[in-house]
This record gives sequence, structure tokens and C-alpha cells, in this order.
Amino acid sequence: MIDPELRKRVPAHVRDDQIVEYDYVSDPRIAKVGDVQLGMHLLHEEAPDVFYSPCNGGFWVVSRLDIMSKILPDTEHFSNKELVIPRIVSDAVMIPLNLDPPEHLQYRLVLMRHFDPKSIRAMEPFIRAWANKLIDKVIAQGHCEFAEEIGAAFPVSVFMELMGYPLDQFEEFRRIVHAFFAPETTPEERVKVQTKILETVAVYFDERRKAPRDDLVSKLLQEKVWDRPLTTDELNSIGFLLFLAGLDTVANTLSFTFNYLAQDQKMQERLGADPEIIPSFVEEALRRFSIVQQPRLVKKDVEINGAQMKAGEMVVCSLPLAGMDDHRNPMPEVFDVDRKDRAHLAFSVGPHTCVGNQLARLEMRILTEEWIKRIPRFWRKAGTEPERRIGGVAALSNLYLEWPKPH
Repeated sequence: MIDPELRKRVPAHVRDDQIVEYDYVSDPRIAKVGDVQLGMHLLHEEAPDVFYSPCNGGFWVVSRLDIMSKILPDTEHFSNKELVIPRIVSDAVMIPLNLDPPEHLQYRLVLMRHFDPKSIRAMEPFIRAWANKLIDKVIAQGHCEFAEEIGAAFPVSVFMELMGYPLDQFEEFRRIVHAFFAPETTPEERVKVQTKILETVAVYFDERRKAPRDDLVSKLLQEKVWDRPLTTDELNSIGFLLFLAGLDTVANTLSFTFNYLAQDQKMQERLGADPEIIPSFVEEALRRFSIVQQPRLVKKDVEINGAQMKAGEMVVCSLPLAGMDDHRNPMPEVFDVDRKDRAHLAFSVGPHTCVGNQLARLEMRILTEEWIKRIPRFWRKAGTEPERRIGGVAALSNLYLEWPKPH
């Protein structure tokens, strides 16, 4: 029998057997097992494949990869116009992420011209140099706080140099991103952070209008949609999206990956002995440690697996649940670099597939190659446990690693 007080928080068309409490920003299952993705995986046992959570303002949750693979590309019934749980009232738009087809395509093509495979391959020497520069800073001391000193510093420095942002703003930009994604940030505070990001990126677009350089900010100023230049608002909106994506997502995936790797000496030895498996290692890390939950706004009534979703409701495709889906990945809790028919949605699927996915994969591969080559044996500092953040993008902080000091 469902709790009457709980029932009051749920729309009448939702059946009792479809109601499961899942807290988007601080679910107790994660604290219970001490693992973000494993904690979410408990929902595969405890909840229907599609269920309704009354938490955080109320939303549907989809827990299976195959169902997500139908919802995420379905722009007839689902919209990207709202992507935050709990919902916020804001005029801020991330182009092209918040746009639906066909409007979305022209803007996506703008970004794809700068993140295509050829452009990304050309960046490899530059990215490898950054990996070694950061390893140089910590290797002699025999320890580091990986999450910020390497996990964030590496992809964020690459991104900031690519964009043309001054590296002395690294800590300030990370502070802004932490504030945006922090579970304790209220909807009103999050709107203020959005405004701060838009104001920040606007400054650099204004500077490059007057004095162009060889960076992505300057190149975006030359781009066109429908045979016209991008407007100031459109440029700032694209900058807003790139700011959040470039300053947070790869950093977090690297921290989850190296937290695991620090605790698996045999995997360290295997990667060192056979670097050819590192691309497979990266794909397994993306599956096992997916970090993004993707909300969608229901724009037309639709039935999904017996769930009656009504226009105006929110539905969350939790990408960690896709990677941990035992229907697609047997024994999903096991990190298996030799896994056959591996399936994940770490970069989503459909028209909103992450445009930076090739860059992210390259950064993960290069850092793993260079780290294992130079620090082949390392471990998590005894008595320490990383702090976990969940919500729209999961993260680890305070990840203290140690290794033998080089002679």
C-alpha cells in the first residue's frame, strides 16, 4: 500500500506501482553503497523500468538503455527546452543543446566543424604535451589530489587554451562551474550562476571582435547560420554551453576512472604491458562510470512501457543506469576491459549526441597512456575516501593518490 502522503505528491494518472522515491541530487542509495553508479544500479532491482519519483518537484525516470535509446532521439514527444531538475525559471539558453530539430541542426553544424575527427586528431601533440606538463608538476612529490590537480587541470587547461581563455582564470572558472552543478545550489542561485557565465563568455567575444586570435572564440565569430552571422545572444549562448561542458564533464569522468584504477593493481600492470588495450579501457570506463543524467520535457502525451507521460512533465534518462543495465551488459558492476558487445550512452544518442565526444575519448586515452608510462604503480592514500556529488553531472573530489617517488 502506497503512503497516502506520498500519493498526494504524484499526478493522478501515475499508478501506485509506478511510484518510487529517487532523489536526483542526493539519493540515499548512493551513500549506502559508496559508489555513484552502483547506487543507481540498485534501481534496476527496486523499481520498474520506467517509474515516477515525487522528489525534486516530480519526474519520470527511465532505467533501461533500450528505452532511453528510443526517448533521446524522439523529438516529436520530448524536448530539450528544459534540462534542469528541480526545474528553474530562466531565459538562459544553451545553443544548440536547448534547441529541438530542425532549428537545432544549423547551430550543431557550427560546432561540428570545430570538433570533427580530423580537427581532433590534429590536436593530439598539443594534448599530449599538456598531459606531460601536468604530470611533471606532481611526479617528483609522489602524491597529488588527482581530481583538481590532474583530472580537472588536464581537460580544462586544454579547453581553455582551445577557446582562448586566460589560464590564470582556471580556479575562478572551476569555482563557477562547481557552483552551477552543486546539489545544494537553489534554483534561484543557479539562475544567478547562469547569468555570471553568460557575462563571462560575453567579455571574451567582445575582446575578439576587436582583436581576433587563433582560437575558438575568434573562429565562432566568423561562423554563420542560414547565411547570416551569429548574433551576440547566439554566440553567448553557445559559449555558455561550451563553458559548462568543457570545464566539468571530462574532468569528472577522469576522476571516477582513476579512482577505480588506483585500486586495481592488476589493471595498472596490464595497461603498462599492453598499451594497445587502452582505447578499450577508455570505453569500459565510459560505460562503468557514466556521469550525466539527461532530463527531457514531455511536449506531447505519450505512453512509454505502460507509463502515461503527459505534456509538461519531466522525464530523466539517467545515462549511468544505461551503462549499468544488466540487460545489455552482463555483470555490469565488473570493470571488464575485454567485455564483448559493450553498450553505453555516456555521450547520449540522437541529434543531441555530445559534439565533443571524440575530444573526450582522445583526452582520456592520452592521459592514461602518459600516466601509466610515467607512474606505472599508484594507489589511493590510506584512510581517504573521495567525496561524491550527484545531480545532473556526477563528480568526485578529494581523490588523494600516492606512488613511489622516482629516484
